[in-house]
Amino acid sequence: MNMVNNPLNVMRSADPDNIQGLFSSTEPSFASVFEFSTVGMALVSLQGRWIRVNPSLCQLSGYSEDELVYRDLNDLFLPEENVKMRGISAQLLAGEIRSAQFDKRMKQKDSTLLDVECGISLARDAYNQPLYYIFQLKALPTKSEMEQKLAESEQRYKSLIEHNPAGILTCDLDGWIKSVNPAMERILGYLESEMLGLSINHFWGEESLIESSTDNLILQADNYMLKVSHKNGDKIELGLKNVPIIVDGTFQGVYLIARDITQHNLDRESLRIAQQDLHDTVRRQQGMTMKFRYMRGNFIHTLCDGELLYRLGYKPSQIIGNDLFQIWPYAMAANIERYYSMAWNGDENVLYETTFRGITYLTSLRPIFEQGRVIEVIGSCVDITERKRMETELRETKELLESFINNTTDAICVLDLHSCVISVNAAYEHIFGWNQDELLGQTLPIYPEFLEEQRKEIYEMLKAGKQISGLETVRLRKDGQLVHVSVTKTPRKNEKGEIIGFAGITRDITERKRTEELLRKSDKLSVAGQLAAGLAHEIRNPLTSLRGFLQLLQNDMKGKQHYFDIMLSELDRINFIVSEFLVIAKPEAIHYKKSDLKEILQTVIALLDTQAVLCDVELILEFESEIPELICSEMHLKQLFINLVKNAMEAIPKDGQIKLTVSIQESDLIRIRTVDNGCGIPEERLKQLGEPFYTTKEKGTGLGLMMCFKIVEAHKGTMTIQSQLGEGTIIDVFLPLQPDDQDRIDMS
Repeated sequence: MNMVNNPLNVMRSADPDNIQGLFSSTEPSFASVFEFSTVGMALVSLQGRWIRVNPSLCQLSGYSEDELVYRDLNDLFLPEENVKMRGISAQLLAGEIRSAQFDKRMKQKDSTLLDVECGISLARDAYNQPLYYIFQLKALPTKSEMEQKLAESEQRYKSLIEHNPAGILTCDLDGWIKSVNPAMERILGYLESEMLGLSINHFWGEESLIESSTDNLILQADNYMLKVSHKNGDKIELGLKNVPIIVDGTFQGVYLIARDITQHNLDRESLRIAQQDLHDTVRRQQGMTMKFRYMRGNFIHTLCDGELLYRLGYKPSQIIGNDLFQIWPYAMAANIERYYSMAWNGDENVLYETTFRGITYLTSLRPIFEQGRVIEVIGSCVDITERKRMETELRETKELLESFINNTTDAICVLDLHSCVISVNAAYEHIFGWNQDELLGQTLPIYPEFLEEQRKEIYEMLKAGKQISGLETVRLRKDGQLVHVSVTKTPRKNEKGEIIGFAGITRDITERKRTEELLRKSDKLSVAGQLAAGLAHEIRNPLTSLRGFLQLLQNDMKGKQHYFDIMLSELDRINFIVSEFLVIAKPEAIHYKKSDLKEILQTVIALLDTQAVLCDVELILEFESEIPELICSEMHLKQLFINLVKNAMEAIPKDGQIKLTVSIQESDLIRIRTVDNGCGIPEERLKQLGEPFYTTKEKGTGLGLMMCFKIVEAHKGTMTIQSQLGEGTIIDVFLPLQPDDQDRIDMS
């Protein structure tokens, strides 16, 4: 038949190759029916050429598929029958009939004529435009053969339907269900007995029919998709393909071939979401992710995105598809290319740093292998600008700290948690004689045996998180000599606040101690010399009395007993004065113990009372409350208050008064206030009082008041001086009842 000249063909001139593609993309189950059908089936173009034939048609005609495809349809039939074929095709194209069935005589390859039953229908697209003809050919056997073939055909048909993995439902043109295969039962959850005789509307549901009527669904020629209800109430999605049922050339119904694509669609949606999430993650990450391949002699970027990319002033479109030299400055691109080559050659750990537009970033490259060959390289970039800045600051700080440690005159050592040496500076080696190599990993050998308890106490305090500050003690040099030092030790902690070791700063105070000792001895000699005159006067008066009473006793012994009492009292007074003088004059080591402050001050008043009389000064001692015992050095406190009272007496020209008042302050402090009505001290000189060799006296040395401050400091107390010219001076000494013994200053 010559369909090319049919005027209806101008509606659609389908290319055979395109039709082949359309057939390949149709529902797999329909293709399976086409391929394995026992009936000869073929797709014929609108121009009348074979497009696709199944094996049954090849067997029927005697031609192979290659011999038939693209050959004219009329070559297989007698010329006189072509007129009927043209009329039927015209009716199909005009939409007057849906299908037709008729008998024809076909010429087989061996020129034998064969009577065949021919069925023809027209496939249309979604726009109702004609695509191709569907032919069905089967031989017309003798009656006995026909019965046998019919039985075999029915068995094959039944096997094809029942064992097909796709769900197949047969319905008439009104949508009434005629048959259901087991696969459709599994898909919908209903048995065939529950579905036969019912309309497909009962199962397709209202949601599906809102978009398409029953007629439209049955007449649907393309693949389509519907949402239906499973028997258990779940909504499932079906991919459907309609295959027409043609009997005697009449369209009697359709095969609805379905497969459950619910999970497929869910997987596809999950994949879409995952891909979108991946894209969003790459886009929004603080760094930058990229991929590249080696193509046409260049490294071409296939992916690049991330916040870092935008901070560098680029967009993905400016990177993807370009090589290095199209993106970066030449020198920078040449440097990066070296690392790209390393990764492309299989190096799995390529790292490099790059700085561009003030941003420094670190790139890590990893090759992607497929069958042992690199097919792509993925790169991850992170902004390390802030880290580089911090590294620079840290390096500068480290250099500054090392310079300070190496050039300071104080000995510095760093210990671990076991008190073993990690490092010492040059000053440490100079002061103690050991070099760092001798000390590394060892405990410090600088503690004398008699200070072992002190060492244990120090490290117990450090392990408890306490700091040792300004501890004045002695340490052992490598040559065996003791050196006076001031020690400060602190625990070292990590970022979690855990103690990981200790650090110590030691200052050599040997010269300072030697100077202080000389000053102390000089001051003691000065005090002893000044007391000598008063002491001689005190001794002379009792001796005069003793002389007179003894002269009286020579004349008459009777009734003179009370004179003996006076003589004994005076002798005791001489003994007391001499004893106190020896205590002050004789050097001795400092000892702290509980002492009665009242007795100490009364002793001072007794010692200076005679000198006060000679200077026309009244000494007054008052206790405002009961004063408890305190821990102190009795001898040094006597020296302190003797100095204060003597200074006050020397500042009073005549008719003076010196008043000592003792009181409790804040429950744990004792205040001893010395008030005189002397000449006073100018305000500009008050700040310098206590400095060595600074004095307001004509013949003073300035050492006495310095020793007073030192004694108060040794007792963990404070001393303040207030004065006004012409009115007098007030000196307050504050002493704690129980001072901390950890940091005693050795006054010996």
